[in-house]
Amino acid sequence: MLTSQRLKDGSTLAVSELGPGEGRGDTPETRAIWDFIARPFDPWMAPAEAQWLVRFLAGSTTPQLRDYLYVGRVDGRIVGTAWHATSAATPEIGAYGFVLTDAGWRGRGIAQILTERSSARFWADGGQAIYLGTVNPVARHVYAKAGYGPYNGLAMRAVRPGRAPDAFDREYYAADGPVQVRPATIGDLGGYTALLLAHEPVDWRLRDHTEAIFYAPPALTATGCLRAFYNSLLRHEGNPANQFLVLVTSRHRIVASANLAGPAAGGLRGTATLEFQCYPTYRARLGALLSATLDAARAAGVRLVRAYADGPGRLEALAEAGFAVESVAGARCTL
Repeated sequence: MLTSQRLKDGSTLAVSELGPGEGRGDTPETRAIWDFIARPFDPWMAPAEAQWLVRFLAGSTTPQLRDYLYVGRVDGRIVGTAWHATSAATPEIGAYGFVLTDAGWRGRGIAQILTERSSARFWADGGQAIYLGTVNPVARHVYAKAGYGPYNGLAMRAVRPGRAPDAFDREYYAADGPVQVRPATIGDLGGYTALLLAHEPVDWRLRDHTEAIFYAPPALTATGCLRAFYNSLLRHEGNPANQFLVLVTSRHRIVASANLAGPAAGGLRGTATLEFQCYPTYRARLGALLSATLDAARAAGVRLVRAYADGPGRLEALAEAGFAVESVAGARCTL
């Protein structure tokens, strides 16, 4: 779908909306979009984000992910992009990213237009909450005008108009009947991110040790928003022993997750670090998820799993799964 809008300087911005499977593949068009977003000679994204961008442009994630790419052009030249995605199974939770404006075209409202187009599509599809991460104050101002608000540290969130943001997590993660364990897929990008960033449980300070994500109320400390999921799924693909499982409700809501991070080769092969999340409502179901993760890891050749905890909640969950406290003495060096 192609639309146009007048910019602040009088230029006409042509906006292309590429829906799931539309305009994808290895084509001159997608290569131009890749060059604009990834800036291969002046990279700004993490390697994992760049790898997933290739797949999104190729359309190889379509069976699991429902994503929309917005490309703004002036006189045929790309000057801005934006992108959002939800699970193909449910449109409720979204992730927003790959927002970039050409340096020479900033300040003319391009990011604002693309963000508003993305938001309109997300709400029209039945979206309930969408997440992004940024520390740029100018970008935060742009997103705020499109309905996003501060959520947790660098994370911002937009909640469907008419819903109370303060009550959203409590309502979304309320008891919802039977749950099942299944492997994580790229379609879980938004759902996993929502769980990782949630304010509850408050005493789970170590949200993801491998990705250096810590929760020190009132704010999360992290270097990225969607990056933790991208990295975790790539680790699983690169080494099947790195299990990545999620606990989902009958409405496809992710309420707990567990993933391993360990090397595929070398002297530490067969060892891994366990990362896990769980919303308090489903704490009683966490044991089944951890057991399934550890059993699958054992079958894949993992012989030693470590996990980090700070606070009684995570320690209790690990003890129930068979972990024992390990004492580590700090090294002392004298010059």
